Amino acid sequence: MTVISPDPIHLAPASAAAVLADLGFSASSDPPDPPGPAYLLVAIREAPTLHHYDPETVEYWVSEAGRGVARTLTRKTRLPIETDFSWGPIRIVDRLHVTNAYLAFGGRLSADVIDGVVVAVFTSPAPLLRRGGHSQGWDQGADSVGAFFSRFLLAVDYAPGFEGRVARADPLARYVAFLADGLARYRASLRLRDEQPQLWTLLQAEERRLQTSHPSEWADGEALWRDATS
Repeated sequence: MTVISPDPIHLAPASAAAVLADLGFSASSDPPDPPGPAYLLVAIREAPTLHHYDPETVEYWVSEAGRGVARTLTRKTRLPIETDFSWGPIRIVDRLHVTNAYLAFGGRLSADVIDGVVVAVFTSPAPLLRRGGHSQGWDQGADSVGAFFSRFLLAVDYAPGFEGRVARADPLARYVAFLADGLARYRASLRLRDEQPQLWTLLQAEERRLQTSHPSEWADGEALWRDATS
């Protein structure tokens, strides 16, 4: 089977359809994949191909009026779609209710019908991490992102206005909040640095990269993290 590597800068349903010709989905998390927008491509077909994995629904989150709202994409969804998606889990589910899961900090969703196939393209300037499932493992750091999102949800419950602020934040700022949280934990714990040196190295590398290339988002993300932990 030939797998076509997409150009993430020009990803759209029409171009993603070629990537998914023999696949149910394809993903690039970034990092530790090469630099560029992270993406998740999904094909929903009328009948299962039984060749790879055959998605029937995609579950994700959007923000409406400052609140998180669950959305589901199926063949019955009115298309095309051009919208922002929010932070949290993305789940691909097949006809047997078997899932492949991801964690995202938000980004852009484009979906349309291409040659009878519903093609969905999730892209993000922040990592979009694999969280296990039928056809994939876990990306490095996915468990830490899941724990961080749980702490974010606690802050949504008790901090006035926090949910709206998170909803308005840039995906990179949300990612920076995660990095700031992780960096603080690792700097305070020699045990964590010794037990997970690869993740510690990755956190430091991302800190240097984003402080240099995205200083505004870095400042916004640090402020968001302080609000979540105060």
